[in-house]
Amino acid sequence: MNIIIDKFNSEIFNLKMGNVDYSKDKKLTFEVMDGIQKEAVNEKFQHLTIKIPSNDKESFNIALQSGFIFVDTLIEYYFDFNRAELPSIDHKCMLRDACQKDLEILKHIAKVSFSADRFHSDKNLDNSLCDKYYEHWIENSFYGFADKVIVAEYQGQPVGFTTGKVHQGNPVGRLVLSAVSDSCRGLGIYTSMIHEGVSWLLEKYGTLNGVMVGTQIETLAVQKAWVRLGFNVFDSFYTVQKYLEK
Repeated sequence: MNIIIDKFNSEIFNLKMGNVDYSKDKKLTFEVMDGIQKEAVNEKFQHLTIKIPSNDKESFNIALQSGFIFVDTLIEYYFDFNRAELPSIDHKCMLRDACQKDLEILKHIAKVSFSADRFHSDKNLDNSLCDKYYEHWIENSFYGFADKVIVAEYQGQPVGFTTGKVHQGNPVGRLVLSAVSDSCRGLGIYTSMIHEGVSWLLEKYGTLNGVMVGTQIETLAVQKAWVRLGFNVFDSFYTVQKYLEK
């Protein structure tokens, strides 16, 4: 199993961070874990992340016994263009593309909106840098990392965003990062943004098979919104991480 450097995360946290290339047809063993950690030390990695399919509890337990910590459970949902149809909804906000004047507001929303993720759950990582991660993510998305940044405007102010990405050759689009200002939650704004994101992918990329979204398993309100729009559960993963002493 290879360790792939995560350049974006490494820059944010000032650590050499790597993701272990782990697929469903592979199993973690104590021997494999020992080899991964020796390779990490040789390559001077300081932090490792592994995402393990949730049906592979044996590998998950081996990772924990090898010194990794459990940081989150990811769950993915899929909207199948060939089987699902978006329902009509009453949008209570205006939906548009992000513009330059939105950026600082969107960065603030991103900074304060996430806490259940694998970064905030890892006490080896500085909490303020975990917040900074999401600020940089939305900023990079605005400047081209995402193919689209949709903004929800309510009472004349930007109050939420969702980002969309289509990778060349991949038949599935993704709505990657979404957040709504705390003061405007419960108004259906998040649902409207996801509805708009799916509509955009349908209209612009007619050859796609569907849309994938993902979140931490405890974010129930988000998942309920996806189900109402026609998404179905697709997959789930345990995320484990390990900090390696400098």
